[in-house]
Amino acid sequence: MKRRLILIFLCLYALVGVQAQVSRNKKSAKGAERKDYSFKIAMDKNADGEVSVANLCTYVGKKLIDKYAFELSAPMPEDMARETIVITEDDINFDGYPDVDVNLGYVGGFSNNVQHEALLWSQQQHGFVPAKGYGEIGEPQLDAGLKVITTAMSAGPDERVITYYRWNGNELEEYLSNTWRIDDDGDAVDFSGMLNLPLWRIDAKLNGRIPVIIAYQKTSDGIVAGYIYYPKAKNPAPIMIAGRMSKQGGVEHYILEEYQSDGSVSGIIDIDIQVEDCADYKLSGKWINPTTRKEFELTNILLSHEAPKWFTKSLLTPDRFNMAGQKVTIDGIQVK
Repeated sequence: MKRRLILIFLCLYALVGVQAQVSRNKKSAKGAERKDYSFKIAMDKNADGEVSVANLCTYVGKKLIDKYAFELSAPMPEDMARETIVITEDDINFDGYPDVDVNLGYVGGFSNNVQHEALLWSQQQHGFVPAKGYGEIGEPQLDAGLKVITTAMSAGPDERVITYYRWNGNELEEYLSNTWRIDDDGDAVDFSGMLNLPLWRIDAKLNGRIPVIIAYQKTSDGIVAGYIYYPKAKNPAPIMIAGRMSKQGGVEHYILEEYQSDGSVSGIIDIDIQVEDCADYKLSGKWINPTTRKEFELTNILLSHEAPKWFTKSLLTPDRFNMAGQKVTIDGIQVK
């Protein structure tokens, strides 16, 4: 339930923040380098006389090159806006070139409550491009060592959630989230071994009775690997799953097999997922006994990026994963 509430909050936050509207009066900046650019903020007011739009203007010399309009989630008086709206030039996407962050002020709530927007410098285009998704996450914290952006927010009076993001081109992509209790600070889990690919997690029940957690990552080639976990088992432990994903008409179709340590298959997972936006998704699936062919439907489904504490090392790293043609091997087990 808490994961669903967090997803809903992030969706609402995304709806409040508006992507930059770029003016179409773009002038030539041919030959300009990143060091040649400077920036100014011009403000538009609403009918109440409050600043409601911050226009980020980019210049080369005295020539206006572009204007990006950012709508403020919380309009404010002009004197406050001039103190609050701040431009910084950090390397947001960790490519060695400074980008542009615009702090647009407080949006309400108790945590993760400052609106930011950004432009990324494209050395290939010798100009700036919008940072897609950046304005939807709240207060970004840059980690240049891991090349990730994190945010922190409340998940109730006793819990917090850290969310990890990485760049895919000029779009910020959620990789995983970690919910932890405030009184567990000394037992922090290190998820740095999971930041190679986004993590997906399915919490469900088999035929409405048996709880199960399916956590996995997938490559651009459709190779999938992770673990399945049965919390109510006599001796619960994660069991490796691996297989392939194909996509057709916006629907991802997964065929995964559950592998015991000796390489034998103890279960087959057949899942269809259609992810629309934020918490809006359609998911159906079943677990199949490979011997009896008895099927168990996945019910009570919740999809998230919440990282289980028992999944801290990706199976899809070069030291564990090998693909030669159509032959895939993970931790020494050949995947069908």
